[in-house]
Amino acid sequence: MASNSIILSLPPKTFVGLDLLSFNSSPNFLGIARVPSGLHFLYTGTDASLSIRHGRWLKLGATAETHVLEWNGDTESLDLVDPKDPSAQNATTSASNGRGLVDYAALQNATSDLAAREAQNEDADVGHNRHSADEGRVVSTDWPSMTTHITPSLLDRVLSPDWLVSSVSSAPHDTETVPGLSHLEVSNVLDQLPLNLLSINPKQTWAEGDVGRIRTDRARDRSWYLTHLIENVTPEGKNRVFGAREILGELQFCFLMVLTLANYSCLEQWKRLLSVFFTCRTGLDEVEEYFVQMLKVLQLQVRHVEDVEGGLFDLRDENASSWLRSLWARFRGVVDEAAKGERETLKKEVADLQKLFEDKYGWQSERDLLRRGMLELEDGERIEVTMPGVDEDEETGEYAPVIVET
Repeated sequence: MASNSIILSLPPKTFVGLDLLSFNSSPNFLGIARVPSGLHFLYTGTDASLSIRHGRWLKLGATAETHVLEWNGDTESLDLVDPKDPSAQNATTSASNGRGLVDYAALQNATSDLAAREAQNEDADVGHNRHSADEGRVVSTDWPSMTTHITPSLLDRVLSPDWLVSSVSSAPHDTETVPGLSHLEVSNVLDQLPLNLLSINPKQTWAEGDVGRIRTDRARDRSWYLTHLIENVTPEGKNRVFGAREILGELQFCFLMVLTLANYSCLEQWKRLLSVFFTCRTGLDEVEEYFVQMLKVLQLQVRHVEDVEGGLFDLRDENASSWLRSLWARFRGVVDEAAKGERETLKKEVADLQKLFEDKYGWQSERDLLRRGMLELEDGERIEVTMPGVDEDEETGEYAPVIVET
């Protein structure tokens, strides 16, 4: 069954987004009709590109229902209205005839048609015709696949009780680095809409008390640390499968909050999570299917990185995406070093994602790049040049093993 989301007192030309769909409201706009059951994200902003956006997650049940929200001019956000409130009852009655409501499926079709036309125009400019008319439609209906691991329990853990979040919501460890915020605004962010994201410290991925080789191994192979994070989000008495899904859910949540709100803290957490996944080694054999699921999540996200305004996911620029290129190259190398017949499912997912990086964003295969070599300058002088990360991979330079006498 589908539900209706009615929005009262919304000023015309307000930027409105629901899941992967967005538009500017008209004077007669009253809400969105026939929204499918499941988790959805509704957000608004006074301007499509310049304003701070505010949103809330909604859980729509299997039976038809109506959610009534009202524009709050002071906070520039939407507040839920009590269904028993007279204004909510009047709005529900008025909307029963469908006037002022935009159909969810119609929005998907309009977005799909626009995306398809833009893709065809881009191809015409460069003399290609790689996009089919249905490619945009696939993109606009990806929301259920992009939220497969997001659950109400995850939203309860990460967000306020009302499941509210804004562009400037932040985890405590990111607050000092959110761009453009004063100290007073930082304090307000923590008081109003904090994010209780999983605490990840990539600089200490070993247990307290670890020394010697164990500490070195856990610094280079973060499989133990990933297990530690999973245990941290697994409630007492529940199986670790619950915690494993929470980690993937947080990866999906963070990406979507960047995509819809341009949230800086979620961008940093998305990077931290990937840095843990892509530096695991022994875990690839122990829980191969889990990494397959992670790559499926990431592959779908990569197809949407250009949806975000402001270029927060700039995968075409070699410098801006160097952090991910380096991690990805190292991860691919670890996966591919397995003997024939081992990690075959994982290898296939890695190959598919690599092809996407190459076709969509022009990445080169790291196998084709010389990582260390001599360069001759115009005056005849020769210098040695290395790619970033080579010393760490080869355990040379500052990463060379050190013998300590005890």
